[in-house]
Amino acid sequence: MKKFFTALTLIPPLLLTACSPVPEPSDALEVAARTVQSGALSRDGNWAVIGSVYHGGGYWHLPGAERLFNWNHSDALGTLMLAADISPDGGWAATVDEQSLVLWSTETGSSRGFWRLAAGVNDLALGRHGNVALLGMVDGRAAFYNVRGGGVYQSFEHQGEVNSVAVNDDLSLALTGGEDFAARLWDSQTGELIFEKIYREPVQRVALTADGSRAFVAAQYDRVEIIDVASQKVLWQLPLSKEKMLRGLSVTVARFSQDGQYLLTGRPDGRVQLWDIDGQEEVYTWQLPKRKAWQPTANAVMDLSFTEHGDQYKAIGSNGFVYTLSY
Repeated sequence: MKKFFTALTLIPPLLLTACSPVPEPSDALEVAARTVQSGALSRDGNWAVIGSVYHGGGYWHLPGAERLFNWNHSDALGTLMLAADISPDGGWAATVDEQSLVLWSTETGSSRGFWRLAAGVNDLALGRHGNVALLGMVDGRAAFYNVRGGGVYQSFEHQGEVNSVAVNDDLSLALTGGEDFAARLWDSQTGELIFEKIYREPVQRVALTADGSRAFVAAQYDRVEIIDVASQKVLWQLPLSKEKMLRGLSVTVARFSQDGQYLLTGRPDGRVQLWDIDGQEEVYTWQLPKRKAWQPTANAVMDLSFTEHGDQYKAIGSNGFVYTLSY
């Protein structure tokens, strides 16, 4: 992180003022001709799973601008993938459509497991080494699924659809957020509830640090906050506009840095923000451009990642591009 702080001191102050235009990405790679339905970036930002409406699923090496594998759940048609994730170690990926879950080897591109699902899935978090996946389901469950052998070995209940799920690296914790206004942290081994936070509106997005020490929760129309897991206290409520929150401003994706000190968030309007958690300040902001400026549909942020470069980040836009964000 030393390079990060060096780069931070060089940011022109005018870029952070409200009257200045929001910077756009420094580079873009087209990965789909039109709309991206789902997308996932590897932890280092070098690889991506892209679920395209027109091209089906694909696995990309971003530095080489190369689509390595075509991933579809059927030989007949391109699959409309609803969710995807890449394991923390980068060796595995999982994709979900309306009826099935598939585990893929990112080394060979071959499928290593195909399973029928009992209910639709809103979100997916793949564990290390691709052994398990936490699924946020429309039937009010978050289910830990054995993607090697099949079957659910742990289930966490909500009183409404589960919108978002997250796990830490050692799989000891599971964080779930749902339509029942609740964010719940679970002991993934015993299934016991560790704590819950109740909001005034549905919880749309959750995230955990790699070590499980910090949790992110975004409730639409309400608030967005970071919680210290050990004390269960709110560390920081992100300073987002109350007016915009009341109008429905939401967070589509959140990603902690590996050390848990920084946070990237993305929104449906294409805004990406980098936050310093300990310093409790917004470090930088970018705006993802539309494919065509005249189109009314915004370029929603599908996924984000930190990279090995302290001043560069990656973002998947719903318009079919993967962007490099720099300052």
